[in-house]
Amino acid sequence: MNTTGIVAEYNPLHNGHLRLIRKIREDLGEDTPVVVIMSGEFVQRGIPALTDRTSRVCALLSCGVDVVLELPFTFATGSADRFAHGAVSSLIRSGVITDLYFGAEHDSLSDLSSIAKIDFESDPSFSETLDSCQKSGLSYAASWEQAASSVMASHASGSSSISPEAFGRIIHEPNNILAVAYLRELDRAGSSIVPHLLLREDPYHEESLKESAFPSATALRKQILTSYSTLSSGDFISSVSELLPHMPIPMLAEMLHLWNSGTIPMGEKELISSSIPLIRSLDLPHLSSVAHMGPQLAGHLKSTVRSMHFDPEKDIAISFREAVETRCFSYTRILRALSSLVIGQTAEDLSLLTAPCYLRLLGFSEKGRTVLKTMRSNSKIPILSRASDAFHFGKDPVFSRMDELDRLSHDWWTMKARNTFEEDFKREVIQFKRNRLYRS
Repeated sequence: MNTTGIVAEYNPLHNGHLRLIRKIREDLGEDTPVVVIMSGEFVQRGIPALTDRTSRVCALLSCGVDVVLELPFTFATGSADRFAHGAVSSLIRSGVITDLYFGAEHDSLSDLSSIAKIDFESDPSFSETLDSCQKSGLSYAASWEQAASSVMASHASGSSSISPEAFGRIIHEPNNILAVAYLRELDRAGSSIVPHLLLREDPYHEESLKESAFPSATALRKQILTSYSTLSSGDFISSVSELLPHMPIPMLAEMLHLWNSGTIPMGEKELISSSIPLIRSLDLPHLSSVAHMGPQLAGHLKSTVRSMHFDPEKDIAISFREAVETRCFSYTRILRALSSLVIGQTAEDLSLLTAPCYLRLLGFSEKGRTVLKTMRSNSKIPILSRASDAFHFGKDPVFSRMDELDRLSHDWWTMKARNTFEEDFKREVIQFKRNRLYRS
């Protein structure tokens, strides 16, 4: 039987995500088990997740997913290549995945596979074009795109080639970039996992809800966080009804449960408010050693934050972005550096933590129990069901550091969202059986 993997954040889970799950079962059969590897309390853009991992796991199991694993923090907050490497390596090492499904804005798996096979950075013309474009004033992202397009042009041959113009359109979209990264990881590993592509119907950059069943997660988060910051508590809870056409009921129910119990929706603002004091207080060498930072970005942040002034009429996240974003430093890179800053991840950690050391089990269904039995026999890395399981591998410094960053990221999120910490040691794996959730 096929067992399908999905890599996702579900920040939050919406109808577009359910469309992918339905597509798997249409293609491979209703009984096909679905295994998700999901970001924890921080996501790839570098920001805290809107809701905690437990709420997303419960919603996923209620919506038909069979096993949910957590992607370690060090990969979950990495660049597209690092994110894909951690996720795909985890699925390969689980020993049970036969197929990988993902969404993209481009509808040709063949085109994306062709791009995935090209090692752009090793081409001599790449670095030359990159340097030239940056010196002319283009941002790093735009310079990289032009340099990669020039390499792509040199590889063009035959009627199936991708033109530089088409290539530029493809890599301009974030989910295409992730899709290419997944395909590259499968190719590098020589994996037999079969990739499948679903064309996304929700515009990734859309920031407002539209009359559609598939608005982007970006639009949903913006709606929720704006309502939370502008409405009274009662009105905020009532406003959630506006999301009913766009999100599955289990996800809405989990969010309402969190917010009614005092947990706040998390986002960029909480990360920035924690980061500014650290940027101001740390010396330049210390700040430079943070993962995704480096001396130039560290110097830029210190000098910029030093000159910032608090404006009570303006949201701190908006003020910060306007002050720090430049052509040289993309805002996403800055956010990734800030997530590492508040958790304590260093550049040395990135060099040390090169592959997933374990599979952290978050939840499973009755069908998932069978998948787990096979996984426990076939997995190349340990499966952790409880936080204390990691103590059995305490003599391995790489394993211990990866686990430590995970626990620190969970503690930071719960402290900010609901003034608690060390919830990990009370957490039990969530089970879904007889159409009912069983959680600690």
